[in-house]
Amino acid sequence: MKLGVISQRVDAIKDYGEIRDGLDTQWYALLRQAGAGLVPLPNQPQVIPIVLERLQPDFIILSGGNNPVAYGGDAPERDAVDELLLNFSIEGTVPLLGVCRGMQSVGLFFGGTLKRVEGHVATRHMIRGKINREVNSYHGYALEETGQGLEVLARDDSEVIEAVCHKRYPVSGIMWHPERVAGFDNRDISLLRKCLKI
Repeated sequence: MKLGVISQRVDAIKDYGEIRDGLDTQWYALLRQAGAGLVPLPNQPQVIPIVLERLQPDFIILSGGNNPVAYGGDAPERDAVDELLLNFSIEGTVPLLGVCRGMQSVGLFFGGTLKRVEGHVATRHMIRGKINREVNSYHGYALEETGQGLEVLARDDSEVIEAVCHKRYPVSGIMWHPERVAGFDNRDISLLRKCLKI
């Protein structure tokens, strides 16, 4: 069984004065159904190289949550971890999939930009292109410019970019959340297996 790593969101719990890493446990079930295991990573940039060296993961997922700092986010550690994971992916040709905020990180890493979008939080809509289907949506920002080397795989009806892949590196991104689908969608399972080489 292949083993991958996944980034986590940063949650500030004011009542307890704590900063916590968080991940929907559905991710473990989703990857198990795809035939792989998953290890969550801490939002501690200084620890990430050590963990990656020890684990030598077969794939990487950049999960959702937290806006990038340049777009109003308040978790610079999350930005730093995503950048480290993208560098590790490219240097070692380790397959990487960015999901929602993770896809935003992919776009920004390759020099892209984001824009504010309306009507994309807690809704469903159609996407078209190399991927044609209805997907869920939970994001307030989307890629405006993809960045160098990224190919657009799907857009919604208002031309918002919903999926990308890199032309040279094993890096992909989707804006919907496959872990938030009840029972999981076989098309998402197939997509994970293809993008992450599971």
